[in-house]
Amino acid sequence: MKTSYHTHNRFCDGRGEIADYVEVALNAGLEAMGVSSHSPLNFPDEAAMRAERLPAYCAEIAHLEEAYRRRLRIHLSLEFDYIPERHEELWSIVASFPFDYLIGSVHFIGEDERGLPWAFDLTRRRFENGLRRYFASDIRQLVGAYYERIRSMAAWGRPAIVGHIDRVKKWNKDQRYFREDESWYRREVEAALQACARAGLIVELNTIGWRNAVRSPYPSPWILRRCLELGIPLVVTTDAHAPVRVTDFHAEAEALLREVACTSLAVLRDDGWRVERS
Repeated sequence: MKTSYHTHNRFCDGRGEIADYVEVALNAGLEAMGVSSHSPLNFPDEAAMRAERLPAYCAEIAHLEEAYRRRLRIHLSLEFDYIPERHEELWSIVASFPFDYLIGSVHFIGEDERGLPWAFDLTRRRFENGLRRYFASDIRQLVGAYYERIRSMAAWGRPAIVGHIDRVKKWNKDQRYFREDESWYRREVEAALQACARAGLIVELNTIGWRNAVRSPYPSPWILRRCLELGIPLVVTTDAHAPVRVTDFHAEAEALLREVACTSLAVLRDDGWRVERS
């Protein structure tokens, strides 16, 4: 694991300068790092980058890419929030910038009472309130809406990487809301993975789940195994929101990859994404 493609910084809800992340990546012996701040949104959100900061963001990464060219491959990226009702307008904000790749993620499902996209993953209390108010306390309806968005995003086709594909389980520690072995849940995941496979997308093994309330990586090991069966490439990411997190839980991720018999990972080179033996 010589790459870290999912990082956040002061331009969005992360902490620290981009150069600080670069130095940590170098000291950790990485060969490539992606800078992937949360993309701008057209409604109030504390995590997202402001649209007017995009030029400065891209310029700073271009400067660092040149300064570190012989020591570290630095990639310009965004974590793009996929919101079906708004995605064309949101895409128009970022489409003119020369991103090396995009991470596509779903953080919003449906709308709140103000008509704004509802973020399901901020706090457990907010999740429970939204489950009750917007989904009539039907967890299957909420989960189904989440994975339908993953499928729609895959069909849209602009991201290269699917971000934390089963993040809908964030508050599901000890199977509080559903069991992952239930047939309805397995069908939702399978349909999402089939869509990713058709679209040629990469799925990330995102280690931040080990720090989240669920205490489990995104995705769960059984989903990783199914990715491998379907020929879906994997990358290991840490979703770092501070420089010290650039290689968070890499040891645990390495052990998990051995457990599921994964022997190769996706790597971004000058000529595009490749799957290389790890």
